[in-house]
Amino acid sequence: MGGYMPHSGKFSRQAALDASDSKEDHEADVIDGQGEVKVLGLDAEEDLTVSQRQLLEYNKRAQRQNSAPPDFPLFIKEGYDMTMLTSEGYQMTPEGLIYKDYAVGSGDEYPKDGQQVTFDYTAYNESASVIDSSYRKGQPASTRLGISGMIPGFELGIKTMKPGGKRRIVVPPELGPPVGPSTFFSAKQFEVFDVELRSAKTCTRRTIGMFSDVVCE
Repeated sequence: MGGYMPHSGKFSRQAALDASDSKEDHEADVIDGQGEVKVLGLDAEEDLTVSQRQLLEYNKRAQRQNSAPPDFPLFIKEGYDMTMLTSEGYQMTPEGLIYKDYAVGSGDEYPKDGQQVTFDYTAYNESASVIDSSYRKGQPASTRLGISGMIPGFELGIKTMKPGGKRRIVVPPELGPPVGPSTFFSAKQFEVFDVELRSAKTCTRRTIGMFSDVVCE
């Protein structure tokens, strides 16, 4: 599968664990020693420092130029530290993944390792510039879970969706793709994915004579 594709406030980790018991603004977290991550409500803008407001205005301007989709998070990057300003409804997992559900989907179970998931997606950077999109390619993407075929944070977000679900997933660098001269990515950045999960199919290996393949249905 070519292209980018998601393949290969303060908000503390404890706050994420307790998120089901609290709807207050998110607290700060240090993820794997890479810096502090804050997820704050939009009303926190008035409490920002002068330098943070300048950075916020820069991000807002870039997002306007890129025609950011509605409800897109705002990003303030200060060295390794990141502050996000979001509307209500965003949550953080204990691993540091940030997401918001727009449609829950249906079904009794979540996708499991070994299953094939089919989904549409649009990937953005912090400035809301589109990195890649299945809609531009004219067909949904498909891959199996649990084979290290996707960006870790993206797969983590898919695994708690149900078919028909629509979710915005914000992947921090620590759950993102590898970076370096041999990859598409030259710098660590937060990535935003708008995802619609189409289906999750169970896969079995079929053997006919000397040949075998995997069938998902």
